[in-house]
Amino acid sequence: MAVAAVVAFSGMAAQVVPAGAEPVPGNDREIAVFLCTPSAADCGKRYATAKQRRDVETFLRAMPGVTEVRFVSREASYQALRREFAGKEKVRAKDLPESFRVRVTEAADRRRIATSARSRPGVALVVDQAKQHVEAASPFQLVEVSVLLCMRDAADPGCRHGRGKANKAAATAKEKKAIVAFVERIPGLESYEFEDQKTAYRNFAEMYAANPALVEAVRESDMPESYRLRMRPGVRWGSSRTRLAGMPGVSQVFDYGCRQKGLRLLTEYGLRGIETATKGCE
Repeated sequence: MAVAAVVAFSGMAAQVVPAGAEPVPGNDREIAVFLCTPSAADCGKRYATAKQRRDVETFLRAMPGVTEVRFVSREASYQALRREFAGKEKVRAKDLPESFRVRVTEAADRRRIATSARSRPGVALVVDQAKQHVEAASPFQLVEVSVLLCMRDAADPGCRHGRGKANKAAATAKEKKAIVAFVERIPGLESYEFEDQKTAYRNFAEMYAANPALVEAVRESDMPESYRLRMRPGVRWGSSRTRLAGMPGVSQVFDYGCRQKGLRLLTEYGLRGIETATKGCE
């Protein structure tokens, strides 16, 4: 089902601010360097020390191609988060990392800067927001939800168990009928459409036209059938999504709006695990 996941997600790249300034997180062309917090991996359950923060700043300023380094405090980041994600009551200011936002010249080696910064003591995560901006701009993200159907011999547990004689088989006509009946009753549904393997492969080939080797390696029979759903903005449908994901014949449900929130929380605020494709969004 690796191809199915690709289809689902793509069937959607120095001046220092004075210490007293409190800039909000910057635009999505910067390199964000998030410092350690107790919950971050490989940080020893500690915040970055003042010395580590100074050393990281000095290191970033000295990197070739760096034109600006801005410090974003934990409080400034928290206030920005509260404005953007008003419903995230469970996120506290102490959960957020401090960060540096780095601007570079067009000729700068962004990968080298990001990789080098990640190796510094006190650094938990480095995100090249220019790269994330390109990925988020996929035209396929216009489809808000993809309901991928079971394929023959799919590895997903929901396709291999609990379906009676249909276990390990492609989604049956009876299962599709039940899925459609459920989808049509989902509150906040604007529209939906069925995408067969032929259409899925055509979209895949168009999306990856610049990578002919990948397109040639994938066959039409590798593509899952799916239902593409559009939901009204702001609709809370977490319980319906969970039920849909557990229906016989459903392999996976990818909620792009939820995924984009998770991506935003990671790349702009350095938060992991707040949102996923099928959990954490109401």
